[in-house]
Amino acid sequence: MKVEIKERIEQVRRGEISNQYRRTRAGIMPEDWIKTEPLKAANLFRNHTNKKHGGAFEVLSVTQDRGIIPRTEVDIDIKYAEENISGYKKVDDGDFVISLRSFQGGIEYSEYEGLVSPAYTVLKPIRSIVNDYYKAYFKTEDFISRLNATVYGIRDGKQVGYEDFGELVLHYPPTDEQEKIAEILTHCDTVIELKKQFIEEKRRQKKYLMQNLLNPDKGVRLPGFEGKWLKKTLRTLCTEIIDGDWIESKDQSDSGIRLIQTGNIGIGSFLDKFERAKYISEDTFARLHCTEVLNGDILISRLPDPIGRACIISSRKERAITAVDCSIVRLKAKLVAEYFIQYACSDAYFKQIAVLSGGSTRTRISRKEIEKLKISLPGDIKEQIAISTILSTADREIDLLEQELTQWQAKKKSLMQLLLTGLVRVKI
Repeated sequence: MKVEIKERIEQVRRGEISNQYRRTRAGIMPEDWIKTEPLKAANLFRNHTNKKHGGAFEVLSVTQDRGIIPRTEVDIDIKYAEENISGYKKVDDGDFVISLRSFQGGIEYSEYEGLVSPAYTVLKPIRSIVNDYYKAYFKTEDFISRLNATVYGIRDGKQVGYEDFGELVLHYPPTDEQEKIAEILTHCDTVIELKKQFIEEKRRQKKYLMQNLLNPDKGVRLPGFEGKWLKKTLRTLCTEIIDGDWIESKDQSDSGIRLIQTGNIGIGSFLDKFERAKYISEDTFARLHCTEVLNGDILISRLPDPIGRACIISSRKERAITAVDCSIVRLKAKLVAEYFIQYACSDAYFKQIAVLSGGSTRTRISRKEIEKLKISLPGDIKEQIAISTILSTADREIDLLEQELTQWQAKKKSLMQLLLTGLVRVKI
């Protein structure tokens, strides 16, 4: 980043106005940007209240994580015939749907045609460029903070209508700069979407490998290997299987020995979540006679979702214990542990877990039931290593791709903050 841009950002953070910038009701922005005005006076949107739909469209849901999606993707059992949709509003592809109650606030761009509840406000863009520019602008920290201030200013439980939202002041560059900014951000969206698709393809490839390499009934063997497969219970492969420790809230502290909880256990991976980490003191560890989690241990969550998910603990520098709803599995050999953690990601593994946990009505699986797990593995340790290596390599490739995706998502977020506030200008 150029020095002058860094200096400009610091000036804005200090509330100072640099050359060619001015202070407005919407914050500091370039002098040559179009004069700011309330949204309802900006001639960019109109309040879309069309209710003449005849019930011939799919009902849409507004979600925080997935945007606007068909209601059937949220609740496949919903019966539209029993739902009164006479007052619902029609949404067209390209409209913005606003959720503005005191307990929620957000603006989502719709790529669907359908109906939304009367509780939502629907904005229809008057000019086409608005779509690409404002679906990014409405996600900036600056706009969201002002939107939240409007929402929180309404008494609890009251719906915020178009008149309230329309008072929010917008700022925007000339049309040619809007188009260039939209082009840059759309490029980011394209790269992000392609990377997501590539990751999903890699996951499908790994699943295919697991289905074939971990299942002797498939008859697929790596070149150079033959001989019988073995089927052993997890108990026989371990030196011990131990339940975690019962740690109450009063036993926890702000630092000390890390408490690993069920939320830290992903399918085949450890989810650090360090920002929400829990600890116990050395004195509590000794008083409760806790079991320390060691590098090389496998942790299995006895709670959903899903029940039985497992991860291997490796290269941890801090001391740790685990909660009572996790089981510590110590296998006799490191190579067997690496093979098992791959098996614990397979459909065959979770099918066994479902049977041992007694079906979907049970909320947990016991340590004794975990001990009964039957693991199919090649009799030749070299084949176990070869299979583990192939699947671990696939995992690392997916991890790297996910890191790239995260970097691009962060890059887009930074660009949005810089370009949509005018801190960085694009060349036209």
